[in-house]
Amino acid sequence: MGCNPDYTRGIGWQVNRQRSEQVSERNYWQRMRRNRMSRRALLRASGRAGVGAAGLALVGCGDDDDGQQSAAQVAAQQQQQQDAMQQQAQQQQQQQAMQQQDQQQSADQAAQQADQQEQQAVADADDQQQQAAAVPESGIPSYGGTMRRASTIETHDYWDPHRGVFGPTQFMHSMLYNNLIRWKNKEKAEMEADISALPEIPDPTTYVFNINPRAAWHDAYPTEGGRNITAEDIVVNVDRNTAGVDSTGAEDGSFLGLSSWRKIATADAVDEHTLRTTSDGIDSTYLSATFLRPFGWMAAPEGIREWGTESDVWRDDPTTLRVAGSGPFIAESYEPTEVFVAGRNPNYWKDDAWGQQLPYVDRMEYYNLFDETAIETAVRSKELDGAWLNISRVESLLNDFPQMQRNTVGGGFTIMIRTNYNPDWPGEDGEGNPWLDRRVAAAFHLATDRYLMIDTVYLGSAKPSVLEEIPWFSTFWSPSQEEMTEIPGFRADHDKDLQEANELMDASGFRDTGRSIYLFAPDVWETRYPGIVETAKNMYESGLGVGIEISVDPYTILLQRLVDGTSTGQIPCWTNPPSDLDPTSYWLNGRVPGGSANFYNYENPRVTAIAEEMKITLDLEDKGVLAREMVELQLGIHPDYGWESLSPGLGVMNPVSNEASWPWYHVIPDGYQFAHQGHKIVEELWLDTAHEDYPA
Repeated sequence: MGCNPDYTRGIGWQVNRQRSEQVSERNYWQRMRRNRMSRRALLRASGRAGVGAAGLALVGCGDDDDGQQSAAQVAAQQQQQQDAMQQQAQQQQQQQAMQQQDQQQSADQAAQQADQQEQQAVADADDQQQQAAAVPESGIPSYGGTMRRASTIETHDYWDPHRGVFGPTQFMHSMLYNNLIRWKNKEKAEMEADISALPEIPDPTTYVFNINPRAAWHDAYPTEGGRNITAEDIVVNVDRNTAGVDSTGAEDGSFLGLSSWRKIATADAVDEHTLRTTSDGIDSTYLSATFLRPFGWMAAPEGIREWGTESDVWRDDPTTLRVAGSGPFIAESYEPTEVFVAGRNPNYWKDDAWGQQLPYVDRMEYYNLFDETAIETAVRSKELDGAWLNISRVESLLNDFPQMQRNTVGGGFTIMIRTNYNPDWPGEDGEGNPWLDRRVAAAFHLATDRYLMIDTVYLGSAKPSVLEEIPWFSTFWSPSQEEMTEIPGFRADHDKDLQEANELMDASGFRDTGRSIYLFAPDVWETRYPGIVETAKNMYESGLGVGIEISVDPYTILLQRLVDGTSTGQIPCWTNPPSDLDPTSYWLNGRVPGGSANFYNYENPRVTAIAEEMKITLDLEDKGVLAREMVELQLGIHPDYGWESLSPGLGVMNPVSNEASWPWYHVIPDGYQFAHQGHKIVEELWLDTAHEDYPA
């Protein structure tokens, strides 16, 4: 099947090498299932169990008599016994009812007492937390100031909180919306409350969420007055995401999370503040694929109706600001080529550890800047509070301004390449889809010089990643960096990869046709890294000996062509961070036929079987074994499938991202995560406006 004969299943990396990581990455859904049953629920369950035991105790026993009796005596005695049994049964039923009533009253009293104790314990814990909360070295956060950062806000897809895909859109949404629950630290698989407390899970398929009674929508159109959020509001969001239709009721492919949301079998508002949802079976990805997904925002039904149900303006007009949120900031303006501005939500319903209302910052300004020289200049002049820049620029800033802070994190935006396995797409030249011959797709993969890209784009401050869904820092799921150097396409000896690539091209006969390979490059990629398109063109032309035609267009063009199934190949460039370090949901959505993100018409029976099995596998070690076989399949090194199972979306690298910021800029530690969890940055970000370096 074209598989490298030296690379067979099990070589290089096995599950036992990851024992140490498994301790810290234990299966969080199992922990949650064990720990989230409340004392109230346990007491009520035990009360009902007591009633059941009392009922069983009422089952009587017969009394044998060995004496001989006449038929009449027997009949009379039987009648007496029946009368006595009926009377006893009536008495027993009365006793049982009284016992049930007494036990239910006891259970309710115990539950009420437990509720009171819980509430008091929570209040006491809050008081103790506020009194004993560790004061950071920088001091207790203070209010005021305007945060100013650079972002590619022009690269924005939808103001629709359920259709969004792009990273800059997520950053802006994170200021304006909340999730039902959210990641506290995605890398550690730690969740926390947001609109709701973490769910109670009374059985493997039921999740009960208690809405924060303080949670409220913005006091802004279309929710003037800022009414409280209800469980029914959440049901409206779930219904929209599981329907995936436009205002006419027609299926809409731009709901890319559709497959994930359809894991929710039912969603019901038990009362104003209680939501009960169920899954359609045991599902290890249920929470991470739905309410915890990057665009799992909850929007006010008033906005959903006006902009997403009665019309499609949320989809069709991405430049006009339309928000129906509850987040720490309220949108004020959006000029795509200039700046996005949001002001502090004065009625935000969250407090910090010291009892102070969040957020701290008065105003957020994100400037549309691409060029690193311009961004560095703005940081130097204190027009920006800080910026993520290449390592040489960060070191230059720190050298010139020793008081500046440096932060380093694994960059979540994987650099990847794409192909397209749609048999109905005739190719860009109308001569047929070249990627249907997996030898051409494999040659393209092998000709991608990962180490050249690392040096060219990130000046060496990056590491190879095998797949877009498994960045290098996802150590449990990824082969190690050392093992990667032996995998075709990632070998340290790139000449060996090129030799194999050319053998595949010869075998395919593609070069004999005289056709070119057509690839896509996003315009912001070339703007950020001038000359990168030409570098990629030369890399593939010299490596494969074929003509390369590269179109440079906005990311929105790529997104539409992906949805339409007409995307060309793609040179190495950004994609979004994985929504979860566990790749199960990604594979279910993007590698299983019918998945809402399977843009490439990918299909492989073993891949489908593994993805479905991972969905119901709760043990992390067992899941890891399945994932390792999946990675072999996706990389084309599986002994049974070879290149035929090659992924249409292969990894190139993820950066080691470096930030330089001024000393007045303070972000909590959990704010620096691989996926740049925006809400953790903006909600608790604060600026020391009294700092001597703070610009007047």
